[in-house]
Amino acid sequence: MGDDKTRRPALKLLMIIVERRQTDKLEDFLRDKQLRFHYMIDAMGTARSEVLKSLGLSGSDKTICICVISAGEAERLASSVTDRFSLNKLGNGIICIMPITGISAVIMELLKSDEKERTETDMENQPEEKKAEPAYSLVIAVIDQGFSEILMSAARSAGATGGTIIPARHSGVEEAVKFFGVTLQVEKEVVAIVVPNENRTELMYAIGKKCGKNTEAHGAIISIPVESCEGITMCAAKS
Repeated sequence: MGDDKTRRPALKLLMIIVERRQTDKLEDFLRDKQLRFHYMIDAMGTARSEVLKSLGLSGSDKTICICVISAGEAERLASSVTDRFSLNKLGNGIICIMPITGISAVIMELLKSDEKERTETDMENQPEEKKAEPAYSLVIAVIDQGFSEILMSAARSAGATGGTIIPARHSGVEEAVKFFGVTLQVEKEVVAIVVPNENRTELMYAIGKKCGKNTEAHGAIISIPVESCEGITMCAAKS
């Protein structure tokens, strides 16, 4: 049992954001790479119409792809996606690598199966990871529907230049209403913004001030470390 645990690979979460029209192309690309464990989520970009026009983009509809992959494959896949979709060019999208601290046994077995098809060596002989301080953070805010413009206005004042909105719903709302005696909005929006670490605290404070739990937006805000990020020109700090 001990040996099996020591051979488990370090895992990473890849988040890829591209224009909606690129969804099928991205799906085919990941299938060619034999990466079967991924999810596609419809979302919306927050760039203003004049910004979209200046970037040569036709709309703000986005697709978020979430992938779970071994650490040994993460950088290689990120590099391949960046090259294939030209994510190093302004406006084409973003790809981030984030650490995973826990995962279910079923997903682990699926990952082991996928990795064996590519290379069993990577699974069992992972080099020790270098512990570097993450340069970026993914700030996630869950707010009531209709407050994303107010949130993004606050975020831009703190240096963010864009974000991604995911429609969502509050679960267990009946119990919450019954317990607190208040009315909670079921329809929510999840706003995700990638920023350099030096902007994280200022960004979270600005969002909390305008859309925090004591405002009409009833926001909850968290941040997640991002180990590497391409397409950062879309989320760079203001100078």
